[in-house]
Amino acid sequence: MKVFLVEDEIIMREGIRNNIDWEKEGFEFVGEASDGELAYPLIQDSKPDILITDIRMPFMDGLELSRRVKEEMPDIKIIILSGYDEFEYAREGIRIGITEYLLKPIDGNKLLEAVKRVAQLIRSERGSQLELKTGKEQDFGINNQVKEEGAAVQHSSARQEAELGILEVGKLDRRVAERFLKTGLKSEVSDFIDDYFSSFGINNIQSLLFRQYVTTDMYFTAVSMLEGLGYENGELAKHCGEIRDINKVLSSVESNKEYLKKVLTTAIDLREAVSRKKYHSLLEEAKSYIQQHYDDVNISLNSVAASVNLSPNHFSSIFSQEMGKTFVEYLTSVRMEKAKELLRTSSLKSAEIAYAVGYKDAHYFSYLFKKNQDCTPKEYRQRA
Repeated sequence: MKVFLVEDEIIMREGIRNNIDWEKEGFEFVGEASDGELAYPLIQDSKPDILITDIRMPFMDGLELSRRVKEEMPDIKIIILSGYDEFEYAREGIRIGITEYLLKPIDGNKLLEAVKRVAQLIRSERGSQLELKTGKEQDFGINNQVKEEGAAVQHSSARQEAELGILEVGKLDRRVAERFLKTGLKSEVSDFIDDYFSSFGINNIQSLLFRQYVTTDMYFTAVSMLEGLGYENGELAKHCGEIRDINKVLSSVESNKEYLKKVLTTAIDLREAVSRKKYHSLLEEAKSYIQQHYDDVNISLNSVAASVNLSPNHFSSIFSQEMGKTFVEYLTSVRMEKAKELLRTSSLKSAEIAYAVGYKDAHYFSYLFKKNQDCTPKEYRQRA
């Protein structure tokens, strides 16, 4: 099985060529080139079974090279090497008909595993083709038709990884995952992933290549969201593992779905941690404002919300959720504590204390005080 390599980074190219014992592993390393323009005529001459190519290269990039190779030599299997910032190029690669893509940096073992998978696919296809040919030669009539159909099914299965999802990769819409990551709840993750997978159809989801793309796309969508919140690039990997190691979770559709549920759940946990930290700071500002202005008869939810640059509705929701009480309940508790302090340490009359803590109506103050303290202001002073 012949292998050809196209990579513009000389250190990486030499590493791939020299660090893998190609002959021992059952492969023939037939050539290499630093860009697509140099590689194309060499590929035409050497006719490799497997082409390994980088995406970004001078003169002719990996996508254009892959497109030309697939047009002239459609049986060649292509493995694309892609960097994180080149991920959208991999999307186009799937449309062209690549068989696998791998994320850089990649070690020799991971690359060799991918090459072996592709080699197995080639052997399976060739075996199916041979069986189909043999069936045609040996049988006639209805028996021949049955054998052709059976061999065609096997052939179709063998080619699945190379063909499925190429046309329907357009069904992928990153904005769906982005919206969920911004506003979704952990309790909704399982249903979201199940529906997300169902939306692609059974044929696409059964394709390992298609699932690899879906998984990588969602993983990096989560990474991008977390980076926007201030997390380092490797934060998601600490909890869910490196994306380069996802092949073990792609063994079945269910294990794939479980992995993505973990990715989304982790991302939402990290998102909420940032929110709590952010809201904690805002609430501290709001509480400080209340402590300074509790005696202002005009203090309100609107004025406190404005002091921390939030809408009244948003502030009210956050305040209630984080403080365990409404804004009015909190303001009342602050005023009651200040009133008790004045009752203990001053000779001010109840009406004067009411005004001192922000109430214009002394009767309303007395009503609230008794409701909160189970006694009147006068009774409290006598006990104190």
